[in-house]
Amino acid sequence: MGLFDAGRRAEGAETVHERVLTAPNAITAVRLAGLPVFVWLVLGPQALVAAFWVLGAIAATDWVDGYVARRFDQVSRLGQVVDPLVDRLLLIATALTLLVAGLLPWPVVALVVGRDVVLLAVSFALFGAVPPIPVNRAGKVATAALLTGLPALLLAAADWAGAPLARGLAWTLIPLGTLSYYVAGVQYALAAWRLRRPSR
Repeated sequence: MGLFDAGRRAEGAETVHERVLTAPNAITAVRLAGLPVFVWLVLGPQALVAAFWVLGAIAATDWVDGYVARRFDQVSRLGQVVDPLVDRLLLIATALTLLVAGLLPWPVVALVVGRDVVLLAVSFALFGAVPPIPVNRAGKVATAALLTGLPALLLAAADWAGAPLARGLAWTLIPLGTLSYYVAGVQYALAAWRLRRPSR
């Protein structure tokens, strides 16, 4: 069992519940609430190290809510839809914030944001909503790489001895994450097409 599947029960397929008030959904809500704090820390007082820890905590809870949902049989239909959307919002907001702060070049932001804009537009054009397609392994790798590489840019810009190491880590993971992001996007589009075909 891999890191991304931690907490999965061994006895078979997990049950998807219709409940809204679950612990994983509450964790997702906390993640979303932490995003404005991150933006303010970067663009307001420019407390880059504090912003790194806030963003790191937000990113870590992406794994925590999935683990809790699988381990304690709290996988919900709402969580399956909202959690990936929060991930997309987190990546877009982080990339735009770092762009405004002068820490991330606009071509990288265009690649990250453009991919999500296109996929969301296609999803709503074909289905009128986000289709129930599970997040694939490439998407999980991409999210993990970007949510490690992008925060590393904050440490790279801070005044400390480890800044060069943080910069190297950032520019190793960001291209890897971006490439995986597009691989996942193609797989998502193919899955949406297969889902769409029977209704035609």
